[in-house]
Amino acid sequence: MSDPYLLARARALRTVAVPADRTELTRLRRAVDDVERRLVDIVAAPDGIQELMVGWAADVEPASGALGDSDVHRTASAVRLVTLACCIRHCWPDPSQPLYPGQPAPQEDVIAALTPLQDTLAPRDSAAVLGQTGHFLTALRFLRACGHLATDVGDGMIRLGPMVALWSERDVAELRSGYNVLPAPRKG
Repeated sequence: MSDPYLLARARALRTVAVPADRTELTRLRRAVDDVERRLVDIVAAPDGIQELMVGWAADVEPASGALGDSDVHRTASAVRLVTLACCIRHCWPDPSQPLYPGQPAPQEDVIAALTPLQDTLAPRDSAAVLGQTGHFLTALRFLRACGHLATDVGDGMIRLGPMVALWSERDVAELRSGYNVLPAPRKG
């Protein structure tokens, strides 16, 4: 017997602890199977605790909005996309390794790599240093809220979030092929 309440809880919380009770885990798996989803094992950073997340089944592609349905698809701003790309590059220094969970990267290094892109992405006249990086900090908060980056634990580090664990192998292969164009850490 499946349990739709366990599924609703898992979807609402984004990540849930692996149930200690095998019966509860079986009910969750059945509820997930009933709606053509899958459970994905993820590592909750920074403590390394194993958790579960509901993802799409391997053979199911979610609606992308390609048909023009604006209710399904929202276009991300250039600042958010470039900020995510920079975080990926910093947290994934070796593209021959798995993307998730990656490794922590200092937030100041990510911001330093993004700052030279300021004038291209969000030009401002006579902006102070904080003003030059404020929109990148806002993008980091947004990406954390969406689960693409892990929650800020106050240690100044950026970690890839659980949503990245749901990306398909095809998506990760795309990132690998374009790895060299992702904003890289600054040298020196």
